[in-house]
Amino acid sequence: MTVQLNNTSLSLAFNGIQAAKEVEKSTAKLTRGKKHLHAGDDVGGFKQSVRIANEQNLNSLTLQNLQGLISYSQTQDGALGQAAKVLQRMNSLAELALDMTKTDNDRNAYNHEFLELADELQSIKGLELNDLNLFINDPVFSDQKKQFIQVLQSQWLKGAEQAVFDRIGLQGSGQNNLKIEIPESDAFPTIWSYSSATKTLPNGSTVGETQVQLFLDTYVKANFPLTTPSDWAERYNVTLMSQLVMADNLYFNALANGNENKGSSTDGGAQWFKEGVSEFVHGGDYLIGYFSNSVVAAIGTGDAPTTSIQQRISNYVSVRYLHEELKAAGTAGGVKTMLGWMSSQVAAGKTAQESSIGAALVNFIPAKYNNFATANDEFIADYVANGFSAMAPKLNIFNSDTGAIGGFDADGGPVINHQNAVPNSGPGYDPASPTENPISGFNLTWEQEGEELFTYDPSGNSVIFETAKMVTIDDTGTYNLKTIGSARTTLNMMDGWMEALAAERGRVGANMKRLLTEKDRYERKFNSQQSALERIADTDFAEESTSLAKNQIRTQASIAILAQGQESNVSLQKLLAGIQTKSKRANSAGPSS
Repeated sequence: MTVQLNNTSLSLAFNGIQAAKEVEKSTAKLTRGKKHLHAGDDVGGFKQSVRIANEQNLNSLTLQNLQGLISYSQTQDGALGQAAKVLQRMNSLAELALDMTKTDNDRNAYNHEFLELADELQSIKGLELNDLNLFINDPVFSDQKKQFIQVLQSQWLKGAEQAVFDRIGLQGSGQNNLKIEIPESDAFPTIWSYSSATKTLPNGSTVGETQVQLFLDTYVKANFPLTTPSDWAERYNVTLMSQLVMADNLYFNALANGNENKGSSTDGGAQWFKEGVSEFVHGGDYLIGYFSNSVVAAIGTGDAPTTSIQQRISNYVSVRYLHEELKAAGTAGGVKTMLGWMSSQVAAGKTAQESSIGAALVNFIPAKYNNFATANDEFIADYVANGFSAMAPKLNIFNSDTGAIGGFDADGGPVINHQNAVPNSGPGYDPASPTENPISGFNLTWEQEGEELFTYDPSGNSVIFETAKMVTIDDTGTYNLKTIGSARTTLNMMDGWMEALAAERGRVGANMKRLLTEKDRYERKFNSQQSALERIADTDFAEESTSLAKNQIRTQASIAILAQGQESNVSLQKLLAGIQTKSKRANSAGPSS
């Protein structure tokens, strides 16, 4: 008798082994917390989890970089806050120094503290974080801006200054400071602008130190070359230089009858003269497509800012008309001689009224003008009435001469055309290797290039923030509290210094906001990647615990059944052995007798 148990036993043993392996896997997954123990477990999922983990690591590093910049900006803000307290104390000291009841010893004490505080501002400016300066005063220039500055320095401004001097005989006094800035912001179609601070004239009145902005964006959009001179760009530069030179020699905001507030313009009256002289230097007849009474009438009162091409043409023609009248009255040189006389009046300490256009008209054309308070308006009225008939035969808009003062059309001189109005070559100019050719009539300063701080995101994009400046009081020879006069001068500047500092704090605040926004964005990205990674790579504890329990039961059941089977097999074997023994015994005894 034979019992077949091998196949069943093998099957149970195999199931038990497989279940044990699953138990081992589940235990490892629960212990390590990872769904994929080996790449072979899930090739696609494993690859995806590795990629996400790498990206997450890069984003984590970016977050560290951003946090570093945030800490940098926070340190800047703290330093600027301290500087604000210093300036407030300096402002209070300046107020105290103006007290007439205070003695010189009191003011010396105030001044001592004032100078100590000025040194503290310098110390704050020199603060560092991890060997990196907190405050960098100089911006970073684009390649276009560098090219633009080179051509301005090498020839454009010098050529414009020379053209102004040759045509109207004026140049800067050499005492006025001129700072040139090159904004890259969108300003089209504005070519340039300028503003003034403070300068004392011979008669004790003040005009401003000049700050000029040449808008690079407009030059680019006008397709002016930025590596070589351009006659069209130079035309604008000549206009700018003409007005700067006149502002340095005349009561620029009080040209019309010495009345600064004449007309609706805050720039004062006689806009026709300012614009017209500038066009006359280079030659403005290139603007004239046609000439009629309507063009002449476009001058209006002559006091409003120029807003149209017709107005520009009319301003130019009005100065040409004045030029002809002056020569007819016996003034050789015409407008050039008149401007020289007006400048000499200012230099001699005459008042704005005594050096105005009205005063010049009375001086040079006395047969026609006898009241300098009304002469400017009388001239405009005469020009509107007679300008077309007088100038129509004298304007030649078809030849190469552009109608500049001293040229062929205006004075029977050499032809002044687009190309030679401002020479494209000269001392110091080399297109391949330009060197600065400074203008002589102004103390010229330029923007200085500095550094820009930035970090990179994982895609290689830069996260840039603006560098901040520190307000310092460097000229303590001028700004101090030694006397009531110097205290007053200092106090007058304090508002500007504090506003400048507030602007820098605003810049730092904007940097921090931008950086915090970037940080939040990367944190959200990091968290989203973490969630995705958890879904793909992390163990599902509930599922895996269930699988572990199931396979443990399978393993135990297999072992139990195999054990029972083994026990049954042994018992059966014993039973069969007993039967066989009894049979043998019966056979050996034989038949009974």
